[in-house]
Amino acid sequence: MIVDWLIFLLSASAIVLAGIRLAPYGEAIGDATGIGQGWIGLLFLATLTSIPELTTTVTGSLIDAPNIALGNAFGSNLFNVVIIAVLDVLLLGRGPFLLKVRTYHVLSGSVAVILTLLAALGIVIDSPMTWLGIGPFSWLILVGYVAGVFLLFHAEKQQVQVEQVSNESMSLKKAIVGFVICAIVVVVSGIFLIHASKQISITTGLSASFMGAILVAIVTSLPELATSIGALRIGAYDMVVGNLFGSNMFNILTIFFADAAFRSGSILSNLRGGESDQLIVAICGVLLTVIAMIAIGIRSRRKIFGVGVDSVLLWVAYLLVTVLIISRGI
Repeated sequence: MIVDWLIFLLSASAIVLAGIRLAPYGEAIGDATGIGQGWIGLLFLATLTSIPELTTTVTGSLIDAPNIALGNAFGSNLFNVVIIAVLDVLLLGRGPFLLKVRTYHVLSGSVAVILTLLAALGIVIDSPMTWLGIGPFSWLILVGYVAGVFLLFHAEKQQVQVEQVSNESMSLKKAIVGFVICAIVVVVSGIFLIHASKQISITTGLSASFMGAILVAIVTSLPELATSIGALRIGAYDMVVGNLFGSNMFNILTIFFADAAFRSGSILSNLRGGESDQLIVAICGVLLTVIAMIAIGIRSRRKIFGVGVDSVLLWVAYLLVTVLIISRGI
C-alpha cells in the first residue's frame, strides 16, 4: 500500500507542476493568435487545465473503474467552483470577487449546469441503448457542449471588446513546445495516478466514488487553481471565471470520451452500485454553480470579515458537501 501512495503522490506532484506551466504557455499561444481575455479563459485555458481530468476520467474507464471516472468529473466541478471563494480571500478585502466579473459568465455557468443534469439523467434513466458504443446521454452531452461553446462565443462578442493578453517574453514556437511537453507529462502521470487511486480504494476500504470525488478531483483541479491565482494577480477577473466555468463544461464533456473508452456499454448505466453517490456529487456541483451564478447576477457588495457573502456561502456549502461525501465514502 505504501508503494501505491508513493505513486499517487509522485503522479499528483507531476500533474500539478506540469499543469501550472500549462497556464503561461496557453496564455502565450492565445496572445500570439489574437484571442481575447475571456475567450482564453473560457475555451483555451479551460481545455488545457482540464487535461488531467480528461486523462484520469478516460483511464478510469479503460481499467473498468467507472465510479472513479465519473467521480473525478463531478468532483472536479465542485472544487473548481470553490476556487472562486479562495480567490475572494486572496483579494484581501478588495472584493467581493464576483462583483468584478461581467454578467455573461452566467451563460457559461448555465451550460455547465445543463451538461451536469444531462449526465445525472443518464444515471437515473439507466438506458442500455448505445450508438457506436456510446450511450444516448453522452451524445447529448457532446451536442450540448458544442452548442454551448457556439452560444458563448457570440455572447462574448456582443458584450465585450476583445482584450489582448500581454506575453511578449515568450515566442509562439516556445509556447507550443512547452505545451506539448507539459501535456505529455500530464497524460502519463494521470495514467499512473488513476491506477494508484484504484489500488488505494481497494486496500483502504475507501469507495471508488470517494477517491474520484475528493482526492483525484482535487489534485486534477490544482492547475485551475494555479491558473486562476496567476490571472488574479494581473486583474484578469473574466479570464478566471471563464477558465473555471469553461473547465466545468469540459469536465462533463470528458464523460463522452470516457463512455467511448468504456468496454461494457454505456458508462452512465454501469456504475454497479455507485449511482446514488454519483448523483449526490453531481447535484451538489450544480448547487454550488447556481450559488455562484446568482451572486454574479445580484452584484452584492456585502462582506463577512472582508470576504464576499457569496464566497462565504460557497465555503460553507463545499465543506458540508465534503463531509457528506466522506461520511458516505468510508
